[in-house]
Amino acid sequence: MNYAIETGLRGLRRHPRTMLLAILTLGLGLASVMTMLSLLAMLSVDPLPGLSQQLYLGWVDSRSRDSTGDGRSDDISNPPRLWKLEDADAIAAAQPQVRQTALVPTELEIHTPAGKRTNPRAVLASGPMLSMFGVPLLHGRQWTPQEERERAPVVILASSVSQQLLGTPDGTGQSVRIGKAMFRVIGISREWDPQPHVYALQDGEPAWGDRFAVKAFLPLHAAIDAGVPPMSSQDCDHGGGGYRFDALDEKNCRFLQVWAELTTPSAIAAFGDALQTYAQDRHAAGAFPRAASSRLYSVPQWLTANRVVPDNVRLHLWLAAGLLALCMVNVAGLLAARFLRRSGELGVRRVLGATRRAIVIPCLVEAGAAGVIGGVLALPLTLLGLWLIRQQDQGYTEQAHLNPALFLALLLLAALTGLLVGVIPSWRAARLEPALQVKSQ
Repeated sequence: MNYAIETGLRGLRRHPRTMLLAILTLGLGLASVMTMLSLLAMLSVDPLPGLSQQLYLGWVDSRSRDSTGDGRSDDISNPPRLWKLEDADAIAAAQPQVRQTALVPTELEIHTPAGKRTNPRAVLASGPMLSMFGVPLLHGRQWTPQEERERAPVVILASSVSQQLLGTPDGTGQSVRIGKAMFRVIGISREWDPQPHVYALQDGEPAWGDRFAVKAFLPLHAAIDAGVPPMSSQDCDHGGGGYRFDALDEKNCRFLQVWAELTTPSAIAAFGDALQTYAQDRHAAGAFPRAASSRLYSVPQWLTANRVVPDNVRLHLWLAAGLLALCMVNVAGLLAARFLRRSGELGVRRVLGATRRAIVIPCLVEAGAAGVIGGVLALPLTLLGLWLIRQQDQGYTEQAHLNPALFLALLLLAALTGLLVGVIPSWRAARLEPALQVKSQ
């Protein structure tokens, strides 16, 4: 076996031009596939590891018949997800055993008594949003149910905002002005930026990007009392939908997403039934003009429904796979030509007693080694391809990076590809009639 391996490795140095061409061809095909696989792997990442499996987005159809919506006319390709405030509060009251949060992302203007100000991205939320979504608290605490009921003006700031406004990374106990009220800082968090932005898949906001880290969290009702209008998509009765930032008509506009924490199949089924029952009751009461309808999405289902992984990425992956297949066919032809050029040598070895297995193994070693070298060459080509993708401003392209696991997968794929393309040429070389080859020499 060692002799066969040594023979195969020595074969790499023969006819270097055809071997170099085979290696370059394999490297190009492997790099194209690994570039798209790397991008797809990054885009398919779990936005909330350890939490996504128990978070579900609920929706009931409260839209009026003449609702303009938020620019979405196709419920299949662009699934609706917005609630009115009263309906979000009602479903929370109807299902107190289920941890729920109604939330909306927005931009804030925060002032300090000293005159400093900043405009961080924020989330207005009801319920235990921070613990449900795994927001990392560094100091202090999140708001309590009693503070929510009393509409207490409290806020949780990111440490960077606290440093900027209050001169310390731990500004708990101090106060800042938001809207018309002074809010007391009760907690300090890290900047929260799940990728993709599963909590904010709405019109005009990219699902990816590091520029949208959340740096402040406010109780929903306290923020509304302070006159903080959510800058977000709204779906309003009798027109007036779209992206709004000037005012909030909480009676007629839908602007919230409702998320529930459901840990068992029975809890998922029960909450889905509760949503449908609520929609039926409201429709029977005349509050919901349309036929009763509800939906419940898991995080993966919600990401899929909103096409977080663009269709063109999968298309490009298929095209890259086609290119790799074409490269493999060409390399198989090159290897067959290399092995046939050595037919005389192989015939002599057969006459001297070498088995077909002794012929096949060195040929496969040679092909596999060519594949590994092609994989090593594919690494810089893959990095170049990912860099070129990052230069395109398409929102998600900045996620194009290669991780170590994918590099190991690249080497394994390269070795397997080399062995695969070497199977037929090796088999043909082993089937040469030794007597005819020796006679022809």
